[in-house]
Amino acid sequence: MRSKNKVIIISLSVLGLIIIGCVYYFFFREKAIIHNVELSLNGEDTITIEVGTEYKDAGATLVIDTVDKTSDIKIDNSKLDTNVLGKYQIRYYIVLDKKEYSINRTILVVDTTNPEIKLNGNSKIIILKNEAYNEPGYSAIDNYDGDISDKVEVVSDLNTNKVGEYTITYNIADTSNNTFSIERIIKVTEPKKVVIVSNTEEKETKVEVKPIINNVNSVIKNRFTSNGFYIEGYKSGENTYKLILSGDEEYSFDLTSIGNNKYTGNIDLTNVNNGTYKLYIDNGERELLINKMPFIDKIKRAKVGNRLVTFNYENDEESFNIDDFNYNYDVLIDPGHGGNDPGASNEYIDEKEMNLKVSMYEKCRYESHGYKVYMTRTTDTYGSGMGDSSLSRLHKRAYEIGYQGVVSKVVYSNHHNAINNKSFNGYEILVPLSLTSGELSNELNIMNKFNSIYPNLDDHLRFYGRDYDTEKKYNMAVGNTYSFKDNYAINRIPLNLFNVKAVIYEGSYLTNIDDYNWYWNNGGWIKVSEAKIEAYINYLGGTYNSDNTSCLNF
Repeated sequence: MRSKNKVIIISLSVLGLIIIGCVYYFFFREKAIIHNVELSLNGEDTITIEVGTEYKDAGATLVIDTVDKTSDIKIDNSKLDTNVLGKYQIRYYIVLDKKEYSINRTILVVDTTNPEIKLNGNSKIIILKNEAYNEPGYSAIDNYDGDISDKVEVVSDLNTNKVGEYTITYNIADTSNNTFSIERIIKVTEPKKVVIVSNTEEKETKVEVKPIINNVNSVIKNRFTSNGFYIEGYKSGENTYKLILSGDEEYSFDLTSIGNNKYTGNIDLTNVNNGTYKLYIDNGERELLINKMPFIDKIKRAKVGNRLVTFNYENDEESFNIDDFNYNYDVLIDPGHGGNDPGASNEYIDEKEMNLKVSMYEKCRYESHGYKVYMTRTTDTYGSGMGDSSLSRLHKRAYEIGYQGVVSKVVYSNHHNAINNKSFNGYEILVPLSLTSGELSNELNIMNKFNSIYPNLDDHLRFYGRDYDTEKKYNMAVGNTYSFKDNYAINRIPLNLFNVKAVIYEGSYLTNIDDYNWYWNNGGWIKVSEAKIEAYINYLGGTYNSDNTSCLNF
C-alpha cells in the first residue's frame, strides 16, 4: 500500500514538474519572441575627427514594441582616445531577456593639419656682395608631432658672389604626410651709399608781427588751452578791450591790456554753444579780428573739453566752429620719409623702407585687435600732407599729423637713426618739451619695455626733447618740463597748432651694424613694435593678443 502511494506521489510530482516546465517554456518563450527591438545610430556609421579635437557623440535610438527606450541604451567608448591617431569602435547596446542587442559606430581619428614653420628674423634679408650669409634660424611645430624643427629641409640657390635675388625654401612634412613650405628672399646687392640725416631741420622763416596803424588790429600769439584758447595781439585806441564771439548767439570776453596797445586773454569756451562764430575786437568800436601771423603759427583745430574747435582764416579774418567731438581713428601712424626722400641709409637699406614696413606691421596688429588706424602713407611716396602751399613738405606732413591727430587717440611717427659715431646703438623716443610725466606716462612705460628688450644700450639720452634754437637735448624721463620751442616739426606743429601729442620713435641705428642686424635681420623690430602695441592697446582699453601670425607677411 505504501509502495503504491509512493509511486502515485512520485508520478504526480513528475507530472507537475512537466506541466510547470511546459508552462514556463511556452509562456516565456512566447514572450521573448513577441518583442520588436529597433536599435539604430543617429548620424553616420563612420565619423572622422581631427586628432586633439573634442568628439561629440550623436548617440543612438532604441524603440521596443513601439515604445521609445533610448534612455536605456548603454554606451561603451572606453577605448576611444581622440589624442591618438587610430580607428576606434563605440558600442551602443542593451540586454533584454538575457539577450544583448548592440550596434557599433566607427571613429577615425586623423591628422590633416599642416605643420607650420616660423622664420626667425625678416622674410627678406639684404646682404652685400661677397658677404657671408648668417641664417637667422627657424622653428617647425606640428599639432600632433610637436617640435619637428630638426625635420626641416632647407633648399637654397643663394650665390653671395653675384648680385641678385635668391630664394631659400624651408620644407617640412609630419608623420601623416601633411606638408608646409615657406620662403625667405635674400637680396645680394652692391653696397648703398651711407646717408646721415641731420637731427636738425630747415628753420622756418621768422615773421615778426608788428602793430598796424590806422586802427587795424592783429593777433601776434595764439594757442589752445584746456577749456578754450589764449590770444595776444595789438589794437590801437583805448586800453580797454573785449573779444566778441558773434554767431547765432553772441558772447563777450574781457581782455587784459598790457600797454603799448597790446592785450592778452584766455577765452573760456565752456559755456559757448555749438555753432560758427566771427571774432571781433572791441574797445568802443567793433572790428573784425585780424590774424596776419604766418600760416605755420596759426592754431587750426583741437579737442577742447568734449568738443571740436576749428579755426578759419579767410582773408586773415578770424572765425571758428564749435562742434560735438568724435574720434575718427584710434591710432595715427606716420612712416617717416618716403618717395624721393630716403631718410638715412646704411650699406643695406634706406630708412624709408624700414619705416614703412614697421608701420604697416603695426597698422595690421592694431586692426587685428579691432582698432581703426590712420596712415600718412602706405606706399613708397612722401604722402600728400596738408596745409598751405607755402609750407615745406615736412611741415605739410607735420600739419597732417596734427589735423588728423586731433581725432585720433594715439599719434606717433616711426623713424630709424644714423650717425657718424658708429658706436651709438638702441632706440630713442623724442617728445615735446612742455609735456609732463603724466602726459607722457604711456611713452615712459614703453621706454621701460624697450630697456628690457634691447641687448645693447650705450650711455646716451633715450627719452628727450630738443630746443629749436640751441638744438640742446633735454632729458624728459625725469619729469622736468621746458618752455623752449620744439626742434622737431613732428613734435612742434601738432602740439602748437592742434594741441596734439605726437611722439617720434627711432627704432635703431643703421650705422651700427650689430644694432642693425639684431633689430632688422634678426627680427628685434617685431619685439620693439609689440612693446608699443601692447602699451597703446592697454591705454585704449583693449585686451592685448600676442598672436601676430596674420601680420607677419602683410
